[in-house]
Amino acid sequence: MCRAIAILGAAVVALLLAGCGGSKALPLQCASKPRGALCIKVFQHGRSVRDVIGYLAASEPILAGRKWQLALAIYPCDPGTGSVPSCIPAKIFPGPTRQGDPPLATSCRTADGATTTIPTGCHDTLAQETASFGAFVGFHPPKSFTSEVWLCIEEKVVQGRPTAPPARACSAV
Repeated sequence: MCRAIAILGAAVVALLLAGCGGSKALPLQCASKPRGALCIKVFQHGRSVRDVIGYLAASEPILAGRKWQLALAIYPCDPGTGSVPSCIPAKIFPGPTRQGDPPLATSCRTADGATTTIPTGCHDTLAQETASFGAFVGFHPPKSFTSEVWLCIEEKVVQGRPTAPPARACSAV
């Protein structure tokens, strides 16, 4: 019984930390930048994706007067982070459309949708979208791929002048 509780507790801590993570390399690598930083965390086993979390972190308001969304894109090659990708996306899954700057938050969402301020690196998050919560229309995890692809989080300005964060944050699957 105690062992089961300890395992469950470790799993909850891992989920809390993962909700605020960056790329596969280091779990808390995605720090906010004044003009915005896009971040992605992919939960996978081989080429089977269990979940994708994408977020935009910024320390200044950057979306006032704009309609925008975070989108999940699947690329057949490494698209890079420049404004023009090195290949065309195979599919784009839009997130919800938002209006203007969301309130600056000092929290992240956990796997069950609750908010937490416990994990370090979990600050100045303007927007977070989670595939398992249905955030990216048409992308339903778990999802398996037969060949290597790149999953990328991109900011799309739907109405208004585009902002200047990195064009995308990607992870190979």
